[in-house]
Amino acid sequence: MGDFVRRFWLPFCSRTNSCPTAAAAREVTGERLVAFRATDGQVGLVDEFCPHRRAPMFFGRNEEDGLRCVYHGWKFDRAGTCTDMLRNRPTHSSRRSDDCGI
Repeated sequence: MGDFVRRFWLPFCSRTNSCPTAAAAREVTGERLVAFRATDGQVGLVDEFCPHRRAPMFFGRNEEDGLRCVYHGWKFDRAGTCTDMLRNRPTHSSRRSDDCGI
């Protein structure tokens, strides 16, 4: 049923209760999502939790047309695609950081 419903446009913010610049929790088709207005004025909709460590995206920072997770700094665009991953690569390490799957 969920795949069928996702094929259609569904309203999740009304004009009277439009999405503010800050993130707002919404539930659409049984999924818990976070709506936000990006810096370019477009409305974005992302999963309620960051896929990295399941931090709540409700507390994310709205910056440069996306929402950045406050836990590790992953940034998601309006469609929920991860566009930036902040990470520190050590110059030398005893373990292989490239194999962590991030």
